[in-house]
Amino acid sequence: MINVDDLIDQTTGAQRRVIYADQAIYEQELERIFGRCWLFLAHESQVPNPGDFFRTYMGEDEVVVVRQDDRSIKVFLNTCTHRGNRLTRADRGNARAFSCNYHGWAFGIDGNLATVPLESEVYFNEIDKDQFRLVPVEQVDSYHGLIFGCFDKDAPSLADYLGDMRWYLDVALDAMPGGTELLGATQKVIIHSNWKLSVENVCGDGYHLGWSHGGALKATQSGDFSGFTVGNSNVNLEGGMSVAGLNGNSVLATLDGVSGYAFYPNPTLALKYLSENRAKAVERLGKLRGEKLWGSQLNLTVFPSLQFLPGLNWFRVYHPKGPGKIEMWTWAIAEKAMPDELKQQILDNELLTFGPAGLFDNDDGDNLSACTVQSRGWRTRQMPVFTNMALGRSGKRVGLPGDIASGVVSEHNQRYFYRRWQEHMQAKDWSEVPQYNLNPLEAKDEQRTVQAA
Repeated sequence: MINVDDLIDQTTGAQRRVIYADQAIYEQELERIFGRCWLFLAHESQVPNPGDFFRTYMGEDEVVVVRQDDRSIKVFLNTCTHRGNRLTRADRGNARAFSCNYHGWAFGIDGNLATVPLESEVYFNEIDKDQFRLVPVEQVDSYHGLIFGCFDKDAPSLADYLGDMRWYLDVALDAMPGGTELLGATQKVIIHSNWKLSVENVCGDGYHLGWSHGGALKATQSGDFSGFTVGNSNVNLEGGMSVAGLNGNSVLATLDGVSGYAFYPNPTLALKYLSENRAKAVERLGKLRGEKLWGSQLNLTVFPSLQFLPGLNWFRVYHPKGPGKIEMWTWAIAEKAMPDELKQQILDNELLTFGPAGLFDNDDGDNLSACTVQSRGWRTRQMPVFTNMALGRSGKRVGLPGDIASGVVSEHNQRYFYRRWQEHMQAKDWSEVPQYNLNPLEAKDEQRTVQAA
């Protein structure tokens, strides 16, 4: 195994660029991060009925998420237990059984081997069908509509894994009755980037916005209510906060209750929806979250590879395909309570900004691909890159979960992301992975204040 002790320096915020290019490091990531952590699989709105299935990945392992007759969710490796063929090729659908097109073995949606062609003639009725059940994912659970899976039976529960991040996730997932849904088809894009660079770009990098996205900002920003300032060299440094959890999850947030919709050519519908439902959000979430966070720009990251931005309303998971390649899956996300006209506008705006040809995504894709390519050389992979902005300037806020740095321009969240990456890569199993402050939220919401943030 690769010793990663010297690859991340927490005291200086430096990362060795070899972590973006080395195949052996990547293989260790598949085992110790994607093979160990809870990974997002699907939204419950994608598998609403018994027999509904959705095909996705856990690391590079292909899995199928299936709604059972009792409405529970099961997840299986998408591979026939006979000769290893891919079982279902459809991205999603509804099935009564899954049949392998190689030799015709058929499995029920519960994973049981149902039929074997010529069972009596060639197997002499001696085959033990229980031995050939589809391989289940060890742990499956959901949180407010988001379905997660974990290969490791010794991993903490999903609730403990999310920890205090749940307090922030609820702003995006549980502010309105009915929760959320994903809109439109799965948008799949290949980017020649290391997966970590893509995650860190969103989890805490407000610094790049005015430079990388200067043109996109000018094309989309509709008013002066944003937490960001239009321009190639100007970013609003006032307000907002960067929230990092020691378990690798993070939030980047403005605090005005409206700026999530600042990058809409016409935000009238969204602002009307926020105004009409503000009291309901406060009732469900409390004053701080209902007034300051709901409707604000939020960058939410669940370690290692799930990110979504309420307001801009994109929802994304990164599937690694090697040290220098990812398959990025994106959807629009909306509250079910939203009117249909607003949902359509959300989908249209997601495609405009972060879709396959989106104004913002093209900027990011160019930068992240270049950072990855420039880390492959013999000399450059020995060099460090830095996330040392505002190092040592974070702290606690009374009643607020997480370690918090003031403002949205910081590299605070990125440092915590790499800290968690290093901890998992060093640990042989979950018993060696540090656990921090699991589920400590006890204070009432009204006691939580943003103070200096």
